[in-house]
Amino acid sequence: MIFSKKAGDNLYEIYYNGKLVTATDANEAGIFLKDNFWKTERQLEKTVKEIEKKAGSKIRKIVESDGLRGNKALTINEKKEIFNYAKQYFSENAEELIQFADEMSTNNTGYMALMDVLYINTDIMPGTLNTANSRLGWKAAIAHELEGHRFAALTDKTFFDPNISAYANDLLEEIQASVRASKNGKNLSKIDKEDLLQHALERYTNHNRFLEGTEYVSLTFEQIIEKLWTLKY
Repeated sequence: MIFSKKAGDNLYEIYYNGKLVTATDANEAGIFLKDNFWKTERQLEKTVKEIEKKAGSKIRKIVESDGLRGNKALTINEKKEIFNYAKQYFSENAEELIQFADEMSTNNTGYMALMDVLYINTDIMPGTLNTANSRLGWKAAIAHELEGHRFAALTDKTFFDPNISAYANDLLEEIQASVRASKNGKNLSKIDKEDLLQHALERYTNHNRFLEGTEYVSLTFEQIIEKLWTLKY
């Protein structure tokens, strides 16, 4: 069975035999439908593979970050290596709780506390800019999300001060996550640990304006860390 629909600008989806095929312009989609309506299943499979190969280089598969983080589609081997590292942070159900983005997603990598899911996209990889955020390796990024945000969420230690703004709370939670990851992340190199500390300092330096009008504004970076949950458990 063949069904076709327009999915976006210069993107058409053709559902063939329960499988999604993508075409990058109306002419290509029309040719597929016209030429393949009466083909045998084996002939159609061959055509599907040819279109997928051609479309793969045209469809955007990246998180737009202007070089801040990685934007190349993850390879099978990279996904396997990333999964094997990330699963160390889960006691069970790692296959369900570690999810990789599909090739069309532009959502960022992150930990989703409500579902207890680590969502991984191309930006798990480092970027090309000379910043701590851009330098973070994929192990450090995972440690930030899981050792930092996840363990805090599971133990009700996510930073929250009702007397400050949401922006200030988010800033301090991000600092806490990177410091915790640096101290307690699993199997991190010295460079990973240092980059995570630099990431926390960079956040503080670039965004401490959100702390204006709060008790934290007069504190040094080191003094702020003392107020955060950075112990192992």
